Amino acid sequence: MRYSRLFETSPDGILILDAVTGQIVDANPFMTHLLGFSHEQFVGKQLWEVGLLRDADRRHGVLHDVSDLGVIRWEELLVQSNANPTGMDLEVVSSTYREGDRQLIQCRVRDITERKRANLNASLQAAELAVASRHRNEFLAILSHELRNAIAPVANALMVLRLAQEAESIIPNRARTLIERQVGHLSHLVDDLQEISSIGTGRMRLQPGLVDFRLVVERSVEAVMSAHAHRNHQVSVNLPTAPVWLDADAIRLEQVVVNLLSNAANYTQNGGSITVTLRVDGGAELRVADSGIGIAQDMLKSVFDLFTRAESGGNHSRGLGIGLNVVKQIVDMHGGSVVALSAGEGEGSEFIVSLPLALSGA
Repeated sequence: MRYSRLFETSPDGILILDAVTGQIVDANPFMTHLLGFSHEQFVGKQLWEVGLLRDADRRHGVLHDVSDLGVIRWEELLVQSNANPTGMDLEVVSSTYREGDRQLIQCRVRDITERKRANLNASLQAAELAVASRHRNEFLAILSHELRNAIAPVANALMVLRLAQEAESIIPNRARTLIERQVGHLSHLVDDLQEISSIGTGRMRLQPGLVDFRLVVERSVEAVMSAHAHRNHQVSVNLPTAPVWLDADAIRLEQVVVNLLSNAANYTQNGGSITVTLRVDGGAELRVADSGIGIAQDMLKSVFDLFTRAESGGNHSRGLGIGLNVVKQIVDMHGGSVVALSAGEGEGSEFIVSLPLALSGA
């Protein structure tokens, strides 16, 4: 009676086979639930007829293995049944025993679909962690390279200042200008690192107010273009005559415009053109276009991803691949959108920011 209850209530499927013929002589209720056959449909069938062996030829090998070894674990099986049309993974353990003068085989069938799915998920997570670790290592390598590039000219300029401090020439002024530019670049790198950290930890908070977007664009253009004056870019700025009122965080908006302009300046050759256009068409639309190195078509979808950087043979700094991600995060927080356009490498690029207008102007 005890063993009968175990058979009836087992959380695994149990099949009893005749060791000589291989026919199923009994099946427990869980087995009928697992494969969707009734008890009567199991009895007299071969394993391959209920989907537990891939072909009829395999049944003889299984019977011989069980008889010779006593206990055998089958390979994992992917089985489709009436109860599980999408398929399930099964593990089967078989052993022999005698009942009177009859040799029987007990097959314990376990559904391991969830276990395999969990193992697969763990493998995927491990792969994702490996990718994240690789990105982190790449980021640290880029960061150290960028910081080294920024610091080296500062050190050289300071040496020039020391050597020429008594001289009456323009050399000290040039050295100071170089120092100011490189220190500004270092500050920008640190700001980017702080921003991505605050976004990643959810610490970034907007402080919205009524803002004239025109003034934000004007300030940003002046700040970025003066820092890149040595590049001799041809800059064109087109702004509406009337205020463009937004309910926005002015400091964060300036970050958006500065990052887009810095991106354009960094990726545009000396003497190239940069065009900034602000217009109102249902909402505020800012376009920053340049004649720079452009963006490959397969990069357009990922250009706003963290640490994504365009590659080129130029020697000037390309940044850490943080700025455009910060742009997208801030624009998203304001309920807007940003897209990147480019005809391809060498064809320049354009970034379009769309933001909702304030419900009421000043």
